[in-house]
Amino acid sequence: MSGDLSASGSRVTLGLGLGAAASLGLLYLAYSKGWGKRTCRSKQGVFTSSQVTIRKPVVRSKEAPKENTTQVSHDCSSLAELKKQQLEIWEQLDVILQCVRELKGEVIELRECLNGMTDQIVGDVRSSIQQCQKTAKKKKQGFQRERSNSAESNSIYFGASTGNKSSAETESEGGYTTANAESDNDREEAAGQTDLASKCQSPGNLDEFTQLLCTADKLHDGTDEDQAKGFKLLLANKPKYRSKPDFCWRLARAYCDMLELSKDEMEKKSFLDSGKKEAETGLKEDDTNAECHKWYAILCGRQADNETILNRIKVGFIFKEHIDKAIDLKRNDPSLYYLLGRWCYEVAQLSWVERKAASTFYATPPSSTVGEALKNFLRAEELKKGYSKANSVYIAKCYRDLGSYTTAQHWLKLASELPISSKEDAEAQNELEKMQNVLSQSS
Repeated sequence: MSGDLSASGSRVTLGLGLGAAASLGLLYLAYSKGWGKRTCRSKQGVFTSSQVTIRKPVVRSKEAPKENTTQVSHDCSSLAELKKQQLEIWEQLDVILQCVRELKGEVIELRECLNGMTDQIVGDVRSSIQQCQKTAKKKKQGFQRERSNSAESNSIYFGASTGNKSSAETESEGGYTTANAESDNDREEAAGQTDLASKCQSPGNLDEFTQLLCTADKLHDGTDEDQAKGFKLLLANKPKYRSKPDFCWRLARAYCDMLELSKDEMEKKSFLDSGKKEAETGLKEDDTNAECHKWYAILCGRQADNETILNRIKVGFIFKEHIDKAIDLKRNDPSLYYLLGRWCYEVAQLSWVERKAASTFYATPPSSTVGEALKNFLRAEELKKGYSKANSVYIAKCYRDLGSYTTAQHWLKLASELPISSKEDAEAQNELEKMQNVLSQSS
């Protein structure tokens, strides 16, 4: 029995082993067929084990941090450079905006200046047309007078050269009375002018101051060297006679002479300023001294030669004011009428743009005509026949501008016979030659 039990136990053991082996084989078969695939559920959904991939670990080298550090530093430098460029652009934009604001302000000012100028322009155009029509009528009348009586001129110069009396002897085209109709006051002024000249002819009976004045006048009429000597002489005596008006205007005249001789611009400016101060000193002592007014006006005019149009107009008012005062005080001085004629002629030649610019800054801008300039030039010629080459050339220019070409040519011929005694005469000689060529071609 015990042998049966041992035999059965061994059989049981063998059976259990065969069962376990069969179970393992079935499990392997099921897995190989895909029955054993496991599924996993997550919050996002269900996935199988076949969908799960295993990532290999990334092994970083030791040099990687250095490359990243270099890249970061490069990015930082690029960012700083970009910020710098942005700041420069903003600064440039600020400058542009400032310029635009300034330009806008100038445009507003210009617009304000232009307001109301339309009516002025229309009025000026109409007056210009009327003036042209009047000038055309005068031309026709002038040519008719020249044809009817070519021997008699419409200027006092020609009338005075003949023995017969005519209307020209009583009144010239300038509207001034002639030298033949001078008042007693004019004759008294002429006598006063010749008084010093007569004294200078007898130097033995002169006092020191009068002798100094005579010497200064003589040197002024001499050569360049004489004028330089006269200037030094007056400067040497300035401490003694600086308060006397007759001395002051002569020193101002001497400064004007040195202005002509100087070549240095700084020196010229110094002569101008000093000369004006001397004339001002004389006017403070005696406002009725015509020569002080005259030379102050001359120096102001010279100072305006290199100024802008607005400054020239400003100085022009001062010039004319003192010349008018000088004429009221000394009506028989031909140089004063010549200077006033120059002012009238230059004002008459102002362009339309210059006139409008002057009207913008001055309520009453200067105005004059070629006819008014001619009146003053003729008056100078009436007071002194053949006064100067420059005066005769300007008379010719006025007649040319007014359309009287025959009369202009006659005055050019008279001017060519006069001597050159000043820088203005030398310039007038050049102008004379140009005008002769032009008028000869047009005739």
